[in-house]
Amino acid sequence: MITLFCTDQIYALDQIKDVLASHIRHLPDKVSPIGVPLKILRYEFPCEPIDILTWLYNQRVTRKIYWSDRGDRSGAPTFEIGGIGVADVLEGNGPVDHTEVFAHMEDRFSADNPNLRYYGGINFQGAAADFNWQSFGSYRFVVPRFELLNNGEQTLFAFNIALKDINPENIGAIVKDLDAIDFSPTTTYRRPPKVSVRHDYPDRQGWEAAFAKAKNSDGKFRYEKIVLARRSVFDFDVHIDPAALIKHLKDKTPQCFHFCFQTDTSTAFLGASPERLYKRTGNKIETEAVAGTSPRGASREEDAALERELLSCSKNALEHRYVVDAIREALGELCADARADAKARLVKLEGGQHLVTRFQGTLRDKVSDDRIITRLHPTPAVAGCPQKEVLRAIGEIEPFDRGWYAAPVGYVGYDHSEFSVAIRSALVNHDKLSLYAGAGIVEGSTAEGEWREIEAKIGNFIEVFNKK
Repeated sequence: MITLFCTDQIYALDQIKDVLASHIRHLPDKVSPIGVPLKILRYEFPCEPIDILTWLYNQRVTRKIYWSDRGDRSGAPTFEIGGIGVADVLEGNGPVDHTEVFAHMEDRFSADNPNLRYYGGINFQGAAADFNWQSFGSYRFVVPRFELLNNGEQTLFAFNIALKDINPENIGAIVKDLDAIDFSPTTTYRRPPKVSVRHDYPDRQGWEAAFAKAKNSDGKFRYEKIVLARRSVFDFDVHIDPAALIKHLKDKTPQCFHFCFQTDTSTAFLGASPERLYKRTGNKIETEAVAGTSPRGASREEDAALERELLSCSKNALEHRYVVDAIREALGELCADARADAKARLVKLEGGQHLVTRFQGTLRDKVSDDRIITRLHPTPAVAGCPQKEVLRAIGEIEPFDRGWYAAPVGYVGYDHSEFSVAIRSALVNHDKLSLYAGAGIVEGSTAEGEWREIEAKIGNFIEVFNKK
């Protein structure tokens, strides 16, 4: 059965609802769910360009998804999607069986429907115990009911429905939801709220104690590298609108992956990550090591001096090498051939600059996303090494549950997938925002230096709050 309806006609925004509603109303007469209950039917309509975040912000619904890739050299995304509602969801709260999770998604894909994707993420380590992460579970992937997307060439409006859900009762409710969609091309974004109270977990004294736990009694570090994170909680006097916050954050952080997974009116996980976990297109894979950080300078001269310092710093070089070696080892198992940059490059972002080594490879036969993600995550960039020992230590030392922080977030589609590492991220819970950031601790690290590095990493978020 063909599961994609598409047309070459470009529709005006005020035409789409009437045209799509007519198709939806006739679905029970045209489509039988019997025989292919796992498949998802998709309608795609090319339409006039519209800013996707503006569209997403204007929708008065509780469940939203936003994803945009890191984009081209100018920082403009080459793939961006805003989604509302749920056509299908795959979620769980217990241990993650990656094979089962990805098989569920693969069963619903077909070659004739290449733009159908599940968007979501997986918990950093095991099942989330903190109630703040309850609505995200240990994994959650969603096919939105309605999508607005731009693939770099055209803007599309899409409607998704599982074949098993095609019945008169559901169709009536879906048409009503479609009628409520707002295609206004402009909006007025809610201003960022102002911080009333801030708490750090651990606080400065607790950070010193956590740092000390990474050392033996002789003062030497217990591990080759361990990444310890902080949770900084900001209280506001109003509830936070996640779609407005990701808009303000995106304006501040070009050349990053931007994501927002909103599960109800004011609960969301969002962020601006500079780091790709991997991108797969067919049997081709791209990944990267991002480790080693320096702030940006206030002037061109200061920025150049900090660049030279980063490139020559033995501590940052050591931190970066651990990540490069781990990825090279993983790709040796996953790929028939793999290539890497001859040496680390520098990537300059708003608020920081990093060492990066990029990899490309051709996957071996029958290597699928479940195996890739379990082999690459977590890299020493967000955990450390040796892996088992540092993961146990992170669970014992950090006074909070990481949840989806530093975990894989992204999408899976037919014959392609992309995941970012969810660093530089935040959890929105009504009038509270928890910012997460970590620092790699290796020989040569100091508690003071790593505290300052984390402050720099959450600086873009804080500047959004202080925006006039």
